[in-house]
Amino acid sequence: MNPEKIDAIRESRAPRDQRFDALSTLAKTLIEKRGHLSEEDIDEFLAAGFIKEQILEVIAIVAASTITNYAGTITNPLLEDQFRQFAWQGSRRRIETPAAA
Repeated sequence: MNPEKIDAIRESRAPRDQRFDALSTLAKTLIEKRGHLSEEDIDEFLAAGFIKEQILEVIAIVAASTITNYAGTITNPLLEDQFRQFAWQGSRRRIETPAAA
């Protein structure tokens, strides 16, 4: 993958390609809204050239990524030698949640 695209992802910048931007936006929206997409969210995704059935694919990828991230955070596995050169050294972003009422 292009290093510029990797940096953009790590810096939370929107992709330049309209379709990738729509895909990224839908994935973020699914996470932020905990799956409660509005018709507008769906329409924006479809307007970028996707079909409604592809929303399920995005949901599956978000779910797989979530499970992987949770498992990795809990188990903190060692990075294999052949991948160390690609390790990200940036800080982890912490998502603040509202205090329980």
